[in-house]
Amino acid sequence: MAGSEKCVALFVACGLCVPGCSDSGEPGSPLPQLETRGGPVMAHPQIVPIVFGDTANPPQTFPVDYSRWLVTSTWLTVVGADYGVGQGSVLGAVQRPDRAPDAITDAQIVDLLFSGLADGTLPRPADGDLGSVLYMFWFSPRTVITAGSQQSCVDFGGYHDSARRNGLEVAYAVIANCGGNSNEVVASHELIEAATDPFPGNHPGYQLTDHASPWLALGEEVADLCKRGDGTELWSDGTHVAQRSWSNAAAAAGRDPCIPGAANPYFNMRPGIKSVPRIPPGGHQSIPLTSWLTDALKEFSWRLDALPGQSSAASLTLQLGTTMANGNTATALDVAVAANAMRGTVLRFYVFSSTTTAYQVLPMRAVVGDPCSSFAGCEDCTAHIGCGFCASSGRCEAQGESSCSASSLAIWPGSCPGFCAPHNSCTDCASQPGCGWCASSGQCLEASHEYSHPAEARCDYADWSFTPAYCPQAGRP
Repeated sequence: MAGSEKCVALFVACGLCVPGCSDSGEPGSPLPQLETRGGPVMAHPQIVPIVFGDTANPPQTFPVDYSRWLVTSTWLTVVGADYGVGQGSVLGAVQRPDRAPDAITDAQIVDLLFSGLADGTLPRPADGDLGSVLYMFWFSPRTVITAGSQQSCVDFGGYHDSARRNGLEVAYAVIANCGGNSNEVVASHELIEAATDPFPGNHPGYQLTDHASPWLALGEEVADLCKRGDGTELWSDGTHVAQRSWSNAAAAAGRDPCIPGAANPYFNMRPGIKSVPRIPPGGHQSIPLTSWLTDALKEFSWRLDALPGQSSAASLTLQLGTTMANGNTATALDVAVAANAMRGTVLRFYVFSSTTTAYQVLPMRAVVGDPCSSFAGCEDCTAHIGCGFCASSGRCEAQGESSCSASSLAIWPGSCPGFCAPHNSCTDCASQPGCGWCASSGQCLEASHEYSHPAEARCDYADWSFTPAYCPQAGRP
């Protein structure tokens, strides 16, 4: 999803980071890897831009022209290389005759999608395989789009998702018009995420799978980790722009992971924690930080700043031990939570490393709440972010720091004995964390961490619903 959270001062949190070897004594790159959960990718994406009648008077060619550029661009071959994604095509452009609505929900967009497939107004490939097709809806500036509790141009600039009805599974993207060149940024963001993760809820592809990673403060997909909200997030061929995206290969090598247009030099800070900090209201925690840069730049120095995300500003006070760093810096960030902060709230904050010409960012997050060790029982433990229940020890432990074997550590309620079984409808079952509904057996079952099948039982994918959007809905086409 391309969100709209704006950062304090000149920065918006982004996934541009750093280096190749460390002076802290810790070998290897600290940058995360996005791993596949087993879902498909679109090797050669076919996109269908869909525009409304009132956006084409006079005829508006931008969405179609930009779409054609996007799928055949150097940008796509570069950002898709690590994930098996190459150049694509425009399957067909669709001009709807009706006026764009003033307001629309995600469920209504899905209705439009399946109605168009049913009546033939939306094209399909000649072979009928929709696995590499992305239906991309472009809306006018006045259309307010609601997805869950979030609203366009307030909480997001666009998103991609998938849905299944009557056995037909389809990937789609929604592009809000929030002004400026946001359409291009959002469309490129959603294309590479849809190509690498077409069915993110029911059969995910490439995602950040480490539940304890601080980088989840930015999101879990390839473009999320490089979202900055300023000109440094963009790549241009002189005519069009697209958002830079995360490269696993560059991250593993300790280079700037946001490509094309990698920055040099690469410098950042590394957090000295392995779990999600849980800080009670009125409490604080000190997070160790060490500098991270190449040996060739040992004399290089930069300024440090710590800023909360916009939605977390009222609940956080951040204090750095130093405001300058170089190749041998070890310091700490004190994170204090306001006494009136609501328990369970996820707080996002960022440490910026900057010079007069460039900046890098270390994203982090914390949860307002008590430590994992204070919770008893599997369901109570796994209901709290960052906690896992160790069956062999009977203790609730922090994910990332637990010595419990993976097979014994429950990290969502669905893994707790007897949790899923009582839920006897698809929608109820698929709404429970860690549970999925198998239509052929009529059972609610613990899901695997690949989401696309049960953890232990057998269920054909066509009968499996891990998210409520995949449940059969009476009265829908």
